[in-house]
Amino acid sequence: MDEGRLREAFGMVADWVEEGVLPGAALVVARGGKVIAEGYWGIADARAGRLAGPDTLWSIASITKPVTAAAFMACVDSGLLSVDGAVADSLPELSSQDDPNHWRGDVTFRHLLTHTSGLAGFSRNNLELRKRHAPIDEFITSFLNEDVHFPPGRWHLYSSVGYGLVALAVGRALIATTSSSATRPLQAYESFTLELLSALGVEDATFRPNDAEQERCDWVESTGQEGLDWEIGNSRYYRSLGMPWGGLFTRARDVLAFIQAFLPSRRAATSRVLSEAAVGEMVRHQVAPPEAPVSIATTQRDITWDPTSKPRASVPWGLGWEVKGTDSGDYFGDLAHATTFGHFGASGTIAWADPEEDLAVVLLTNRAWVSKWPVQDRRAARLANAIMESLR
Repeated sequence: MDEGRLREAFGMVADWVEEGVLPGAALVVARGGKVIAEGYWGIADARAGRLAGPDTLWSIASITKPVTAAAFMACVDSGLLSVDGAVADSLPELSSQDDPNHWRGDVTFRHLLTHTSGLAGFSRNNLELRKRHAPIDEFITSFLNEDVHFPPGRWHLYSSVGYGLVALAVGRALIATTSSSATRPLQAYESFTLELLSALGVEDATFRPNDAEQERCDWVESTGQEGLDWEIGNSRYYRSLGMPWGGLFTRARDVLAFIQAFLPSRRAATSRVLSEAAVGEMVRHQVAPPEAPVSIATTQRDITWDPTSKPRASVPWGLGWEVKGTDSGDYFGDLAHATTFGHFGASGTIAWADPEEDLAVVLLTNRAWVSKWPVQDRRAARLANAIMESLR
């Protein structure tokens, strides 16, 4: 380990905060199951004047998705669900909608977990639901009514809708087998998922922060929704939803604990919670279809989607985790191995791990991805490269 090079990598983040690129940030790097460097900079919540620190609860946004995938795989381990099972077998409402192309019955959970189902990023009435402060169950109901835009498996189309349906299936399966005392599927999903996280070593996480936890949450800047009572990451309403596709709040060390669970040094401990087969499938390169053309579900894409960017020729994905593959990545950089996996969140958060180096990296910030700070000057990629270079 080149400690000088690693200090330079941490200095990059410190400079971004000093220069005003980021209001606040946390960076934690671990190798071989041990934290080798950790830093916190700037302001977590400018409105409250609260500094970023080890106890900050960060809105990790879509890094919640691999958490939901892990909950699903735990149900697979228990025989409650199947990766290649038809979604309509668990959620019959999906097949009861108009289906002129007869694609709904072909959607499997593997498609949902790899973003290849043909379902859009968000539902048609997403903004209408948020503006009137609809409960989470109404979002899920709207997801069941969404169109399947192409034959499942044909293209990659990043879909929060799919992960909402995964969570619904998890909750229903738990209730049906009396594995949960909850009466609502999303309640069963949430309780089960938090217990799973705890078993994996996550000590401080919540889907719906209470008043005391709100005082520790970061405030996401540059959302494009400032001042709205349904603003992503910040509004009381948003924080009350507990979205299984993007609603988790947790500390940097806890994101690290979760992603480390999928690395070689933690596999033995993880196997007491998730089977080795489940862990292996989540990080394995499952699919790599082309990204869907810009004309597909244009008005229902994820908030981080850039319609001016050329669709990628290949988008490698595991079950819940994105996989780097042989190409460079916006946050994987150029030097990480092809087996590297990770995820980013719209709130400005990044987590990735290189299993061949037994390395895990967590960068949590509170400037939204739509500001493009991670991709401008290839900031996130350059940081990844600097960390990888420190290993040489």
